[in-house]
Amino acid sequence: MARKFRVVVNGKEYIVEVEELGQSTVAQVVQEVVQPKVVSQTTTSQNQVVEKQLEKPVVSQQVQSSKPQTSSAVSKTAHEVKSPMAGIILKVTVSEGQKVSRGQKLAVLEAMKMENDIVSEYEGVVAKILVKEGDTVETQQTLMIIE
Repeated sequence: MARKFRVVVNGKEYIVEVEELGQSTVAQVVQEVVQPKVVSQTTTSQNQVVEKQLEKPVVSQQVQSSKPQTSSAVSKTAHEVKSPMAGIILKVTVSEGQKVSRGQKLAVLEAMKMENDIVSEYEGVVAKILVKEGDTVETQQTLMIIE
């Protein structure tokens, strides 16, 4: 699964695409976002302003990480509970090993000053909880695994 991020490094903005490949992650800069900048202005005899712009450099680099990925370790019978939006985990209402039923509240997520209940779409046992109270999560980040 590939995810795109907008990153600012040393004042330059880049769009980075991160793809999970087994036990490692590969990141590639897809494009550099360059805002046109005025290098110089000159006035012609008809009082028209002429502007020159910087050329957009070509950027391509790869970053590898040996950080293990959760999704590759999930068995076929396990279900991932993912965050529907970015926010902060206010409360985790279940514990590992606890049986859960469909519709049961698993966690409370604060997003845009609103509290949102994360409920189970599956019936089973909580195998692993990957977040704790106070953690910041991204959209579609795995919060817990239910088997």
